[in-house]
Amino acid sequence: MSGSDPSTRNLKVFPALLVLAIVAVQLLAWHLGIVEGAAKWALAGIEMAAMLALLWNGWRIRRYLAGQGASAIQLRVATLVFWSLAICTLGDLVNRNLPPRYFSYDSVIEHSYLADSVWFFFPGYALFIAAAWLASRDRVAAIWRMPALLIVALAGLFSFFDLVLPDTATYIRIMTGAYTMLISMMVPAGLWILLAFGKRSWPVALGAVLATVADALIGHFWLFGSGWYPAIAFINFIVYFLSQALIQQLPLIMLPATTPQSTQEARA
Repeated sequence: MSGSDPSTRNLKVFPALLVLAIVAVQLLAWHLGIVEGAAKWALAGIEMAAMLALLWNGWRIRRYLAGQGASAIQLRVATLVFWSLAICTLGDLVNRNLPPRYFSYDSVIEHSYLADSVWFFFPGYALFIAAAWLASRDRVAAIWRMPALLIVALAGLFSFFDLVLPDTATYIRIMTGAYTMLISMMVPAGLWILLAFGKRSWPVALGAVLATVADALIGHFWLFGSGWYPAIAFINFIVYFLSQALIQQLPLIMLPATTPQSTQEARA
């Protein structure tokens, strides 16, 4: 079983093509100024269709590994990553804000519906962090991982207190505060992956970091920001979708790397 045979290449190329398509769609929507009306519904439909296509690719990864006799650990990681994306997709559906729901919980936070998506993004990303922990557990000592989680969680909490607006509803404070701590943990999760699997794993590690970046954009501009930043919504979805496409590859980088020598031996 190899990490670079035609089957695995297809599992990598398909999400790459989806990313290119999403970039093109978002840039076009930005250029056209699509922020409301029927065009917004159409854009949301395209975005959710792309998420479902990415989810289908995750199912294909899980099925491919099962067919190749992957280890129990690899299959568990693939399952966790699949369900991580599935649950996050529901959160993304909430964030489409269809129909519009502004100032749902107070008169301070206009885009307060974003707090509702935490019910899905929190467990979704928690599953990926668990997958990263499981994938790297035999290569990165837990003594280095636990302190990293604690440090970034506290950093996320301090960042939240600096960002949250006065008189924000308690519900929004609780949901977004807890989520800020969790999404910060995606950064050390990416580091574990990089330490465990080396330079070939950098796209997955980058994807984990981009998950934090995507939510930081939304938090700073849309949730607790003041003003109107429609461009951030388009940029955010590009970063978010790229992140999901990259972290989806975690089960595949667990496969043995193919070297030129091993390839020649296999052909012989």
